[in-house]
Amino acid sequence: MIDKLYIIKQILETDEDTDIKILSILDLAKENPDKVNIHLIEERVEKRKKIMMEVNLITEKEKFLAETEDISSTGAFIRTKKKIGKGEHISIKLTDPSGEDFTFVAKVMRVKNNGIGVMVKNISLTDQDNLTNFLGRL
Repeated sequence: MIDKLYIIKQILETDEDTDIKILSILDLAKENPDKVNIHLIEERVEKRKKIMMEVNLITEKEKFLAETEDISSTGAFIRTKKKIGKGEHISIKLTDPSGEDFTFVAKVMRVKNNGIGVMVKNISLTDQDNLTNFLGRL
């Protein structure tokens, strides 16, 4: 039998994370063909780095603290028990361990029980450069 991962790599020229997601969907489809959710594959521009940082979140309704699980210059997964709707725009302020702040507006792209996946929508050039430099040091 031909290796599924090899075929995927040849056709899509994907990275390892995407390969694993595709394989899991193929296996799931084989077991439960009526229950496959194609939205399990996420397109990411930048690879996320695992880091826990305190986050100040401001929604239309409230302001509260949360914590990142992972982050890139284009998005993050933020752990929170607060309910924030998919598609909602929120203001995020991160503070790195050296005390440097990064502020941006993000759109909630994914909602899970333990948090939200966000995509950066609006960030100043200075904050973008500082965040990129910080991530490069990780």
